[in-house]
Amino acid sequence: RSMNILLTGATGFIGSYLLKALIKKHHNVTIIKRKVSNMRRVQEVLDKVQVYDIDKINIEKIFDENKFDAVIHCAATYIRDTETFFKSFSANVFFPMQILENAARTKVKKFINTQTSLPLIKGSPTYNYVFSKKVFADSAVAYSDNIDFINITLGYVFGPYEDKIKVLPFVIDSCIKNVDEINLTSCKQKRDFIYIDDVIEAYLKILKIKKGQGNNFEAGLGKAVALKEVVINIKKVTHSKTKLNFGALLQRLGEPKEIKSNNKTLLALGWKPKFSIERGIKNIIKREYKK
Repeated sequence: RSMNILLTGATGFIGSYLLKALIKKHHNVTIIKRKVSNMRRVQEVLDKVQVYDIDKINIEKIFDENKFDAVIHCAATYIRDTETFFKSFSANVFFPMQILENAARTKVKKFINTQTSLPLIKGSPTYNYVFSKKVFADSAVAYSDNIDFINITLGYVFGPYEDKIKVLPFVIDSCIKNVDEINLTSCKQKRDFIYIDDVIEAYLKILKIKKGQGNNFEAGLGKAVALKEVVINIKKVTHSKTKLNFGALLQRLGEPKEIKSNNKTLLALGWKPKFSIERGIKNIIKREYKK
């Protein structure tokens, strides 16, 4: 059946894919965004959704004007600068807490929170981000009597039309353009790489579950693969002549050695990832470059 869904973070990479999938499933979607949000990812579906600018309306009014069945929270501010602790908290704790509070007040049944798989490491550039995400998820327990609060923890998500600032799209783009060389770290860190379509299927599965079927899910392939292996695979798939200079750059401070998802609870719902890392890479090339 179609549901009334409030989606945050719809203009971002994951949120934009999720928005299009929800529309395709005939759900009625409301998105909240900032006035300055870049709409390029969702431009073609804006006429199919209800849009609120958070700078122009208070959150209470959004909930009073609508009857939502579920909230999916994908918005997050990823701030590396250690001086911006308050910014991290404003975006990743206070903002979603307002939404959760109003969702509970208006008897919304389900709140799906997008959680990071990054560990909390002191001194790491991601410390504020990870800490603020953890604080929100821990604080949300206070509302568990009134609303079904569900965490979905994502592995290393990748897919077409990601910002080229991220390592995989940067390497794919560079290899396709056959740049002379790419300077990289040792790339020994292992991650659980998960293709965007499989992540979206996980959200859709969780959206359907009944209360009591679980509150914590991890979306990943369930295996950790070295970034170096993936980068070499990209070079092979693109038949690139680009030289890969592993170890030319220093490893980022506080970089976790290995992150692996435990996807058992998600598999138990009938979710099954369809994309291997290589198939995902080939799909990115097909969709972005083979016009």
